[in-house]
Amino acid sequence: MPVFPQSFIQEVRSRTSIVSLVAESVKLKRRGNEFWGCCPFHHEKTASFSVSDEKEYYHCFGCGAHGSVFDFAQKILGMTFPESVEYLARRAGMDIPQATPQEYERERKKSGLSEALEAACKFYEEQLEKPAGREGLFYLQRRGLTPETVKRFRLGFAPSGNALKAHLTREGFDTNVLIEAGLAMKSERDGSLYDYFRNRVMFPIADRRGKIIAFGGRVMDDGEPKYLNSPDTPVFSKGDNLYALHLSAQQARKMQEIIVVEGYMDVIAMAQAGIERAVAPLGTALTERQIELLWRYAPEPLCCFDGDGAGQRAAARAADRVLPLLTAGRSLRFITLPDDLDPDEYIKEHGKASLEEFLKTQYRPLFKQLWGMLLANRPLDTPERKAGLSKDIEECLEKIKDPTVQGFYRQDFKSALWEITSPYKNKAKNAAPTGFDRKRGAAKTAVPVNHPALAPERDDTRMLLAYLLLYPDVAADFLEDLADWQAPLTGQDEALAAVLDALAADPDVTADRLREHLSATGRAGVYDRLATEIEMLKRKSPLPQDARENIAALLSGMRRKNLRAELLRLAEKIADADDEEAEKLWQRYQNLLKEEKGLA
Repeated sequence: MPVFPQSFIQEVRSRTSIVSLVAESVKLKRRGNEFWGCCPFHHEKTASFSVSDEKEYYHCFGCGAHGSVFDFAQKILGMTFPESVEYLARRAGMDIPQATPQEYERERKKSGLSEALEAACKFYEEQLEKPAGREGLFYLQRRGLTPETVKRFRLGFAPSGNALKAHLTREGFDTNVLIEAGLAMKSERDGSLYDYFRNRVMFPIADRRGKIIAFGGRVMDDGEPKYLNSPDTPVFSKGDNLYALHLSAQQARKMQEIIVVEGYMDVIAMAQAGIERAVAPLGTALTERQIELLWRYAPEPLCCFDGDGAGQRAAARAADRVLPLLTAGRSLRFITLPDDLDPDEYIKEHGKASLEEFLKTQYRPLFKQLWGMLLANRPLDTPERKAGLSKDIEECLEKIKDPTVQGFYRQDFKSALWEITSPYKNKAKNAAPTGFDRKRGAAKTAVPVNHPALAPERDDTRMLLAYLLLYPDVAADFLEDLADWQAPLTGQDEALAAVLDALAADPDVTADRLREHLSATGRAGVYDRLATEIEMLKRKSPLPQDARENIAALLSGMRRKNLRAELLRLAEKIADADDEEAEKLWQRYQNLLKEEKGLA
């Protein structure tokens, strides 16, 4: 029976989301920072089984079942502990170590490396307060950091020369340990040992539990590279860790948002301002493993990269790398600060409140990021160029492995492609108000009544009515919008009117009272007509806040659809109208176009 090193077991635990593991066997729903479902270990109808990635365990308040990812795998899959470790390691894409004397020796070395890294961190911190670190301290002060921030992030200074090597050697650390920890290097010229970091402000890099595993250093002179990170070591891999994750996890989980920025100073400046949910990659583009790690803290991490070429290339790589990993509810969002400012600069110029508002309102979902990348500097003035865009869209779609997610992306790409290649779109653009001379030379193109752009959103309409029937108390918040909306399907107007009557009479009406009201007024048949949608919602059982957001989204989507149809009709009328009438139609067209953009 294999005996796994403790560090390997801990790594398996840290790489495994207990929520994702349990969700393969138990239907879970989010409540705050935890997930709840019916316990798989005893029969129950009310969910009392709690699962938390933050706490890394499950707990049933009914039967008392409690444990880690390993315990769950053992109980559900009937495994022994070693089998559960091996199963979860392979599930996380990890190689299984062999319990050999060499492996035990590697474990012993790792322990020594951790001790050396912690000792180095303390040394760098001390040097920052000494004459040798004065230049580094002045640099941090010029960047606006307070002593409290410097202490919290354990910032330090690496002096010139080989001061760290000399110090740690006196402390009893073997030179081979310093080399393996990435703290010292051997000269290729004469084999002498020298400090890896010299004359640099030091940024300690910790794992999720706050243990120092590496360093980043910013040079104080014109030396290159400007920023230098520790090399990969037995305890550190650039692609598996994120800077300051141990300090950002609490706010990230609380707000269900984690922000990825480019640099250490961006993370630190945001934290000092109170935005304590930012992390940064470690000198590499965002990796698949880092994306998976981000998803443990928020379902849609926000990538806030600089507006310069390097920042936008980083955003493009992240958008491309996340495609094969996409699943329902898990994605990335993107944002670019104005005037090519980075977060540190933006906070200094505009303050925390402005940055928070910008992050909240100006982000781009992944689809818009991808669409912008596909269209960047790309003329679409010939059929061949349009076909080239279509081909690139298909290549993008092929990278998405989840069939459901791919299907929805295909729909959105199809709609967006139609928007920019449709002759109707060009016709609206040509309806200029300067005398409308062009319309007389344009061929008349009728927009058929059954054109796809004019077709009602059948499924959306039925789903909205289902929400109203099951969540009338939530729907009461949208009375004004609902009163302006006309259900486009035969037989639906009556159902909508009945629901609105009930809501107007009793804004606090419950689903049960609404059913009684509709039955008493002879309108109970609406439940039979919407049976499929009602059953679908009952299975999903969205929380009231989710229902509120979904109702708002459905109303907005249908309003956008209606506006688009009206814009097409107006474009047709403009082409046929005389100058005076065309001027009036054009003004209405512009107003509706502005409203449509506001809904995007």
